[in-house]
Amino acid sequence: MNGNPFLGWHYLWQGLLSLREPGLRRFVALPLLLNIVVMSAASWWGGSKLNGWIESLVAWLPGWLEWLYWLLMPLALLTMLLVMAYFFSTLLVTLGSPLNGLLSEQVERRAGVVLPEEPVLKMIRRTFGRELTKLGYLLPRYLLLLVLSFIPGLNLASPLLWFWFGSWVVALQYIDYSFDNHGRSFAEMRKAMAGDNLTVLSFGAVVAFLMMIPLVNWFVMPAAVIGATRLRLERLGQPGNVGGFGYAEGDTHRQRLADGSTEHSGR
Repeated sequence: MNGNPFLGWHYLWQGLLSLREPGLRRFVALPLLLNIVVMSAASWWGGSKLNGWIESLVAWLPGWLEWLYWLLMPLALLTMLLVMAYFFSTLLVTLGSPLNGLLSEQVERRAGVVLPEEPVLKMIRRTFGRELTKLGYLLPRYLLLLVLSFIPGLNLASPLLWFWFGSWVVALQYIDYSFDNHGRSFAEMRKAMAGDNLTVLSFGAVVAFLMMIPLVNWFVMPAAVIGATRLRLERLGQPGNVGGFGYAEGDTHRQRLADGSTEHSGR
């Protein structure tokens, strides 16, 4: 395991503080509006269904297992909350992928990274295509976890498994915007994340936790895009050549020019 498990909150907090930053405000507005609509609908739908699910669980328990009610109920409730949080989070980032891609791109430009210009329609096709790739990765794994959640004995560990894998997926969804803006493959992005997995998991865990808190979850998506992009810039940058620059080489290149040095000058 590599990385720093205490940095996840740091990067999300940076994202929250940046929501009103003048250069980012107009790129935050639409993702924020989408987040409010989807998460409000999710909270209303989940609240209306939760009682029915609890009653179904009670009816499913045989009479001789009624004593397990107080053990199974908290686990079942937590599992349901996690499943709903991850389902609506996935729906949210899929619908908002073009807007989130633009926001991530703007964060990088403000950090000095040079990115090639791209027509809007091409960018929309690219981001939605990438979301399909992500769905192909996570849906089979989510289905496996869902099956495990109904197997007696194994389902006792299901909240932990949901939270662990869900934290990884949430981080993956937001970090990938920056990688995709640079034309990096999905496999390359996962490999880079694995090299700093404690930092990545802690970031995803904080985002996943805040997604379950009504009203607070309105602001999570745009903050997570900003925080994940900065996490990628500072901790997951790899050599590359996009528009003549690597991932975060814009500032370094300008500094060399200001110093009168070049890559081959020996300075």
